[in-house]
Amino acid sequence: MDYQALSDTKILNYEQRKVAVFEEVKVLFTELPFLLDLWYQDAYLTQPTDKNQLAPGEEVSESFRSIYHLIIEELSDFKRSTKRIIRNTVENFEDTIKEHVSPFLVELVEQTADIPLAERDYIYANTSTPFHLMRNIVTNKTNFSEKETGFMGTELVDNQGTLHGFAELRPAPLFQTEADPSPNYGIDLLETTLSSLDELTADIFDLVSYQWMTGKRDTEGFIEFHSDDALLLRHYEKGEIPEKVKFKERDRFNIMRRVAALSSVWITLHDGPERVKIVNASEIDSKLYNFQDFKRMFDVGSVRIAFDKKTNKPKGIYALQIKPSTLLQPYLDGTKSSLGVLDLKVFKYSYVSQREHKRLTRYLSRQWKIRSIKGTVNQPFKIATLLSEMNFPARLNGGQLRDRFEEVLDELQRDEVIADWSYTEEIDETRVGKRGWIQNYWSQISVQITPPSVVLLENKKKISLPNAPLAESAPAETKPSTNEPIEAEYTEVIVEKTEQTEFVFESPKKVQELTPEIMRAKIDELGYSIRKAAEEIGISHTTLSRYMARKIKRQNLDNDQKMIHWLEMN
Repeated sequence: MDYQALSDTKILNYEQRKVAVFEEVKVLFTELPFLLDLWYQDAYLTQPTDKNQLAPGEEVSESFRSIYHLIIEELSDFKRSTKRIIRNTVENFEDTIKEHVSPFLVELVEQTADIPLAERDYIYANTSTPFHLMRNIVTNKTNFSEKETGFMGTELVDNQGTLHGFAELRPAPLFQTEADPSPNYGIDLLETTLSSLDELTADIFDLVSYQWMTGKRDTEGFIEFHSDDALLLRHYEKGEIPEKVKFKERDRFNIMRRVAALSSVWITLHDGPERVKIVNASEIDSKLYNFQDFKRMFDVGSVRIAFDKKTNKPKGIYALQIKPSTLLQPYLDGTKSSLGVLDLKVFKYSYVSQREHKRLTRYLSRQWKIRSIKGTVNQPFKIATLLSEMNFPARLNGGQLRDRFEEVLDELQRDEVIADWSYTEEIDETRVGKRGWIQNYWSQISVQITPPSVVLLENKKKISLPNAPLAESAPAETKPSTNEPIEAEYTEVIVEKTEQTEFVFESPKKVQELTPEIMRAKIDELGYSIRKAAEEIGISHTTLSRYMARKIKRQNLDNDQKMIHWLEMN
C-alpha cells in the first residue's frame, strides 16, 4: 500500500486505518526500533479477513491492538476516520499515547532477553562509583607509577577528590609447560600490561562482567571467554551470519592480551563507612586508613594456548576460563548498587581515534541510571564535568576543543546513543577566543543531553539478573571457536589452572625507526588500504598519504607516536 498516495480526507477502510495508525504514531517511538518493527508487520500484514473486520484481532500483537483501539475508538470523536483525523489525534494526545504504550514496552524489553548478544542494542553494567573507578583505571597507563611496595600503582579517586582504594599491577606468567618449566619468551610482562591499558581493555572489562552476570558458569564459577566474543561486537553488523565473520590471528591475540592485563590488576577498596578526601595523591599513607587486602579483579582458570606448528613457540592466548574475583562479584550479582543499560555501540567506536565517544557513552550510561533513581534525568550537564570525563588530549587549543566536543555529541546523536543535545543558553560568541575563555566561560556553562526513551524505560525498572545457571558439568577444556580457524597454522594446548594463574602473552615489538618506507611496507604486508590503516592509527587518510609521499614539511610528534604505536601492535 502506498500510504502517501492516500488522500487526507478520504474515509479509510480497516486495512487502511491499520496502516494510518502506524504511520502517524511511529514518529513518537523512533527510539524504539524493535517496537516499530513489530508494529510495521502488524499494520502491513494483510489477512484474508481484513475486508470484513472493524478492528484488529489475535492476528496482531497485543500492543498494536491496544494502540489502535485507543486512537480510533477512544481518543477520536469521529465515527469515520481519515488520515487527517488520525494525525490530529496523535498530535493532540501525544503524552497520553506514550503513557498508554509504556506497560507493553516493559514486556517487550523482557522478551528480548534471549536475543544473541551481537544482535542486542544494550547490555547491563553496574553504576556504582567503585565499579566505575575500577573500570576507569584500566584505560590509562599514565596513572600508574612505582610505589614503595615495588609495584606500579595508582589511587581510585572520584571526581570529588574522595579516595576509594588503590590498584597495583602484579603481572606474572600464566602457564608453564613441561618443555620449559620456567618460560620467559623474552617478554617484559609489566611493560606489556601497561601497554594494554586502554579503552578497548575497558570494553573487555564490561563484556566479561556482563557475560559472567548472564552466562553459564561451571561449578567453580568460571565462564568461558573467547576472543571472538569481543571481536563480534566490534565488527559484526546485524543480519550477518556470525559463523561467516572472519577475524585475523593478531586481532584475536590483541583481545586476549587485554584480558591478560585485567588479570594482572589487583585492587584494595576502602572498607569503612567514611570516605577520605584528598588533595595530593602522592601524600597518601594507606596505613592511616582501613582498607581490605589486595585482590585480583579477575581470576583465570584453564587457558587455551595457540602454538606455532612449525616452531612450537606460543603465539598467544586463544580462549580461557575467567571469573570476577570475590572483590568484584558483589558489584555484579546485585549485592552492591544497581544495574543500568550500556549501549553496545560503545564497542564499535575505535579505541584509538574515538576514545572520547567511548568514555562519554559509559559516563552517560551511569549518570542516566543514577538520575533516573533521583528523578533528575532532565538536569543539564556542566561542560567542565564532561570534559574531565572525556579526557581530551591536552594538545587541543580552545577552538579545537570546542569543535571536537560538539562533534562527539553530534556523532552520538547520529548513532542514537543519545536522543538529543543542546546548550542550555546561547553561546556568547564575542567571548569565544579571548584569553581564558575556555576555563572562565565556555566550560562553566551546561548542555542538555536527552537519553533515548528505551534507556529511560529500562532505568525505571529495578534490573535483577537471576543467578546464572551452572553448566551441566565443568568443562574439561574451553570450547573451540565457531568461527573460521585462525589464519596461522597452530596447535592448541589446554593449561589447567594453578594457584597462581596469570598470563603469558605477546609483547609489542619495539620500533627503532619510523620512516615512510617502513609504514608502506607494513601496510602492504597487512594488505590494508591507506584509509583502513589511517583509521586504525587514529589519523586522517590524507595525512598518512602525505606522510608516505614525504609531503609533510613540519614534523607532528603526536602523529609519529600514533604510527609507532600502530607498528608495535602489528
